[in-house]
Amino acid sequence: MEKNINEIQEIMAPYVEELINKYKIKLIYIFGSYAKGNNNESSDLDIAVYLENEAYGFVRLSILDELVGIFNREDIDLVILNNADEVVKFQVIKYGKILYMKDLLTKVMFETRVMSEYMDMEHFRNIRNEYSHKRFLEVMKNIEGNHKVP
Repeated sequence: MEKNINEIQEIMAPYVEELINKYKIKLIYIFGSYAKGNNNESSDLDIAVYLENEAYGFVRLSILDELVGIFNREDIDLVILNNADEVVKFQVIKYGKILYMKDLLTKVMFETRVMSEYMDMEHFRNIRNEYSHKRFLEVMKNIEGNHKVP
């Protein structure tokens, strides 16, 4: 049975206090199909958290294990925003919905920093994309040239 974002919040509500204290979570977002409102029975649950401290793999796995237990489902995609790529962070704050914030200042500072990092790197992403596109066209041209029928 598919759930909406409000049902996700209701399921998570009794556990939020324990999670934020145990892992020093500052922000929790839901993103992906649930945040967009187009989830269905096959949709995974995308959750992103921003922690007070840097996170390592075992912290991610511990949080993920707890979320699997809370939601009673295995198809949860957890992103630790502290370690995420700037494009992923930007997508989360742009399209995601906040489920928990320590305070408004924390949210504003985090999102402002993410937008700044994203904009700072935009020029380099454009150069990389342009190069990748040109390289793709060259490879395709070579493939077509080598497979011509006489």
